[in-house]
Amino acid sequence: MKADHRLFFALVPEPAVISRIEALQDSLPVSGRAARPHQFHATLAFLGMQRQDTIPVIRAIASGLTLKPCCLELDCLGRFKRAGVLWLGVSKVPAALREFQQSLVSALADAGIGHDPKPWEFHVTLYRKLRKAPPIIDPVAIEWAVTGFDLVESVNAGNGVEYHSIGHWKAGQ
Repeated sequence: MKADHRLFFALVPEPAVISRIEALQDSLPVSGRAARPHQFHATLAFLGMQRQDTIPVIRAIASGLTLKPCCLELDCLGRFKRAGVLWLGVSKVPAALREFQQSLVSALADAGIGHDPKPWEFHVTLYRKLRKAPPIIDPVAIEWAVTGFDLVESVNAGNGVEYHSIGHWKAGQ
């Protein structure tokens, strides 16, 4: 087993939500590299490279937190211009989710687990290497019932990266 693991906590949509996001992605007249639907997620905290021996600590932190079930409405597109990323987001993050995300990063910091300190912005990446601004599109509204969160490992593969859930916690538990 390798010594370092590239990790992040994420919300992973259910298959029906993935299908709706994929349909929206396919309908957009943009040039760029499409994110693969089986990798759609919303990052809660990016931990970067972590040693094998920190994974039990990270799991214990997650086990000590409770995510309240909530519903999101994916209803807006945004762009990280410098990174060339087009994303799908929410115009309003439910308070329960925002509080959970803040509790998660606080617990990680208290345990001395490094994580990306940038302000959190809920988003699901649709395209990378976007070459020009996306067009104006009709309003969207994709409902997403949040039922849990995952600890995900990003593994280099021959054709990019693969994401593997190495821990899942149900909402409300």
